Amino acid sequence: MTNEPSDNGGVGSGPGKVVSRQGTSLTYNDSERSDAAMKKTTSTNNMPNRPSQVKRRRSIANLFNRKLNSSQRNIGLDDEEGKSEFWLFLLIESVEDSAAFFVGSVLVVLVWSILCAWGGGWLRELAESNPGGAAERWVEDIENCKNALSIVGTLFVFTLVFRFNTCYDRWWESRMEWGDIISKSIELGTMNRNWIADEDLADRMSRFIVLFSYSSKALLRGKSLDEDGEDGQDLVNRGLLTREELVDMHANPCWQPHYCLHMIRDILVAAHSVPGGKGLRFDENNKVHGQLFRCFDNTIKDLNLAIGNCIRIRSSGLPATYDAIVMMSYFLFFMIASLVWGVLVGWMSPVIVFCASLVIMFLIVMGSKLLLFGTKVDPFGYDKVDIPLEAFCSTIEAQIYAIDQRGKNGTMRRLLAVPSLATASWKLEGRSSLGRISQSLSHR
Repeated sequence: MTNEPSDNGGVGSGPGKVVSRQGTSLTYNDSERSDAAMKKTTSTNNMPNRPSQVKRRRSIANLFNRKLNSSQRNIGLDDEEGKSEFWLFLLIESVEDSAAFFVGSVLVVLVWSILCAWGGGWLRELAESNPGGAAERWVEDIENCKNALSIVGTLFVFTLVFRFNTCYDRWWESRMEWGDIISKSIELGTMNRNWIADEDLADRMSRFIVLFSYSSKALLRGKSLDEDGEDGQDLVNRGLLTREELVDMHANPCWQPHYCLHMIRDILVAAHSVPGGKGLRFDENNKVHGQLFRCFDNTIKDLNLAIGNCIRIRSSGLPATYDAIVMMSYFLFFMIASLVWGVLVGWMSPVIVFCASLVIMFLIVMGSKLLLFGTKVDPFGYDKVDIPLEAFCSTIEAQIYAIDQRGKNGTMRRLLAVPSLATASWKLEGRSSLGRISQSLSHR
């Protein structure tokens, strides 16, 4: 369903209320639009799209929304596309941004191992032609270095594994923080629809809960919502954001997720400021009334803490000297190992060095992609190993929409008004089960 943007960049004439949906995307139209106009809009939206509407950007989030729409109750994998791809292609794609570094590091140790294999063969020939000579003593000394090489290799592997685990822990921490953002956003959306009675304020809060996730994605990628490649204009076209709000967010010298949290707090204050306590579903005389603000505020604090932790993860990394130690250990180990293996296994040494260095460089580069490594790569980017922020934002949007629809349709209130026959049958079944258990115990 396609909606025509208004002059102010939104759909309709202001934030308004949720009355329609595209995919799983919220669309806010003017609350004063008549039923006849709504029917006309619906019939128009069923017509084929005009050429100007076909140009609309098909983002990854929209693709995810269409997939989610077919089975909204299922929980998909974060990286379904990656898990379905051939493993060799995944490995190649994982190092394409660091191809020169990867290939150069492997070629250096490979060429050295070839030279050592040639030198080892030449040394063995000298030892065979001159028994008891210096060449034979060199061969014996190199063969005795096997234990020392094992110690050096153990230290190198420990350094490598420790670094990779540290990088993965930081990647996993960022994934956990976004899990908190999803759960807290849904919690805030549920409290919004259950406790805020003013429909306009509730709609505004729902919009800015969704905008918080999209602005967080933009911030963690070093962009603004209004910049190319982000969802600002698409959100305006869908009515989740007005043009004035987008311009103000872009012009305001602040982190945009905190702009959204600030607006959510203002909406909450406005709801509490409605005369007679009419902005909330509990009147001022209800003892619960004074506790609602604390519940909202705690959830907003949790969202603020989660995005703050994500910013910390993106801004920090391992010390540069630690990466230097890892690379020094890499070259030192393979330089020594090639000398020893060149004498022990001869021309099998380049084969062993090539395979081992290939695997180790994959670990080093993969760790670099999981962690900020002096380049644009970070856990919140666009690489295969990065967190799928588009899918997370679409999940939040879809769930907030579902919560809004339940609240507007009165589904929960209608079900609460119906006598719970299931509970009554459960009680009867429970009593009969307890009777059978007591009878069986009495016969023992």
